[in-house]
Amino acid sequence: MSLDVTLNISLLSFPTQLRIMYEFILYSESASAYTNSLEKITGALDDIKNKWGINYKTVDVGALSPSQIERAKDDIRRIAPQIRGKIVTSRNTFLPLSRSKNLNTKNTPILVLYQNRNPVNVYPHMLGTAYFDIVSELANILRIGLEAHIVSKGILEEPMQKILADNPSILGVGVSFKGVNEDVGFGVADVLLQDEKGRTVVVEIETNATEMAVAQVQRLAAGFASQNNLPVENLRMVILCQNFDARTAKACQGTNVELYKLVAERVC
Repeated sequence: MSLDVTLNISLLSFPTQLRIMYEFILYSESASAYTNSLEKITGALDDIKNKWGINYKTVDVGALSPSQIERAKDDIRRIAPQIRGKIVTSRNTFLPLSRSKNLNTKNTPILVLYQNRNPVNVYPHMLGTAYFDIVSELANILRIGLEAHIVSKGILEEPMQKILADNPSILGVGVSFKGVNEDVGFGVADVLLQDEKGRTVVVEIETNATEMAVAQVQRLAAGFASQNNLPVENLRMVILCQNFDARTAKACQGTNVELYKLVAERVC
């Protein structure tokens, strides 16, 4: 089975001598209802600073001037839509901007990632029906480092998470969406689905799939099985990629891992 997906990708090149510097800014309001969550977030940011050397600042929105608030809102809007996804609150999902397009720090802290002083991502946000919260993303960054986290997203991960969240049936009739970036004990699964037989489908998204991806999806499936007291044979393991080599295909055939390749097809 192949997936017909058209991706428009632009790559930016930087001078080799340019040093890339990252920084987080955490916006919140004092005496908010999310105080416990805020303590967990700042604790994770401290751990990331100590382990990976990424600095952060905390900002009380109540102390900002109107012009500073507008600047913060503009920074969030400037982030590429394909990365930040949806940022305006709707229904019961709290996102960085309120329905009136103001900072929504009354209901949620807002974490903005800067690269060389340019905003490149914000949490929380939504891609399709997938919700990316601050705590889960920081946990992944703490585990593998910010640059590895960015690389691990690759070109495909977040766009494909969105596609699978909105249209899980592209991996089979009756397949439904369960979650993204799910901690399964032995790592974080890119996407979890459920097929028509009720089996959990563990999906690993790779730009260039290698034998390491095969081992990774097996490890994730084993973790999910252990957490949920299930036989791993009752799970499906899937790698979704743009490219793969012969070794990867052979490894999949010998381990019951399903390998899917993205195909860009001209339609007009």
